[in-house]
Amino acid sequence: MATQDDRWRTRKLRLAAVTFAIGFGIHGLDHLRRGMDASPRSIMIGGTVQAAFVAVAVLMAVTHRYRAPEAAVGIGFGSAAVFVYAHLLPTFWADYQDSYISLPHTGVTWFSWLSAITEIGTGLVYGFVGVGVLRARRSPSALARFAASSSGTAR
Repeated sequence: MATQDDRWRTRKLRLAAVTFAIGFGIHGLDHLRRGMDASPRSIMIGGTVQAAFVAVAVLMAVTHRYRAPEAAVGIGFGSAAVFVYAHLLPTFWADYQDSYISLPHTGVTWFSWLSAITEIGTGLVYGFVGVGVLRARRSPSALARFAASSSGTAR
C-alpha cells in the first residue's frame, strides 16, 4: 500500500516531468524562431532523437511507470549535459555544437539564452527528483513496506 509520502513523490515526479517537457518545448520554440537551418544538421537530428526520449520519459512519469525515476535521472541529467555542451561551451567541433558563445549566429537573442538555461535547469530538477524517488524507494521503511505487501501481511 502506498503511503502519503509515496504519493507525494509520485506527484513531484509527474510535476517535474511536465515542467521539463515545457522547458524542452520552449527551447524547441527558439530553434523554430531562429530557423531550422540556424543550427548544424547534427544538432537538429540529435534534438529530434532527444525529443523522442523526452516524450517517453515524461509519459512514463505521467502514467506512473515503475522505471520512471530511472528515466528521469537519465534523460534529465543527460539532456542538461548535452545542452551545456551544445550551447554554452566554446566550440570544440562546429558540426556537433551550436555554441552561443563562439559561433557566429543569426538570431541568437536573450530568448535563446533564456530557453537554453530553462531547458538545462528543468532537466537538472527532473534528474534530482528522480534521484530522490529512487533513494526513498531504497530506504529501509520502503523496503519494509514492500516486504509486508509481498508477504500478504500488509493492511
